[in-house]
Amino acid sequence: MHNPNSACGPSSMFDPMDRQDRPAAAACARCRGEIYPGETAYLYEGRWLCPDCFKAEIEKILRQDPRTLALALGLELQRYGETV
Repeated sequence: MHNPNSACGPSSMFDPMDRQDRPAAAACARCRGEIYPGETAYLYEGRWLCPDCFKAEIEKILRQDPRTLALALGLELQRYGETV
């Protein structure tokens, strides 16, 4: 029988503490949601955003003016056979 307190085996393969039981490392500047250690945050227009809010900002740009997003990504644009 496996001893759950041993230093090897399945119990050592994961951290038993839920990530949300730990203190947040930061808060999203848009939604004020918690960002935990190990999660990715995005610096966008001088504000740190969580992944969901960053995606929402990118989707908004894409809907409003896809050229702006394309230029920000360093993509080449072409209009009516001419390079922009």
